[in-house]
Amino acid sequence: MQLPATPEAIPEVRQAVEARALEFGISEKSLYDLKTVVSEACTNVVRYAYDEEPGPLEVELNSDEQGLRVLVRDRGCGIAPKVESDLPSLHMGLPLIGALSSRFVLSSERGVGTELEIHVPMESSPVAAGVIKA
Repeated sequence: MQLPATPEAIPEVRQAVEARALEFGISEKSLYDLKTVVSEACTNVVRYAYDEEPGPLEVELNSDEQGLRVLVRDRGCGIAPKVESDLPSLHMGLPLIGALSSRFVLSSERGVGTELEIHVPMESSPVAAGVIKA
């Protein structure tokens, strides 16, 4: 799906991803994790990808042998060092995505855009769920 990278697009993406993930048979816990990582990734696009007018926010969801694969892509400025902005942020997006996914791959090229590929298992594992077994 492709939408303008605006704050209003984020809940629309979450709903579409949820519906598609349920078709694939995702567990309730993994669905919660998936919706969280998608929200974080889309929020990063909305906040950082475009300087003036919002450009495209592209999201794809597919299943593979490891679970679900989400691609969140923009055609913005790419990741570059920036002066602290006036936007409040905890800077927890990528660490949270890393904690809730089985893996993620970030690629970015200045002036071309950024793509974040996130893998979420169909069933959450004890490690992904934050459970420690003794």
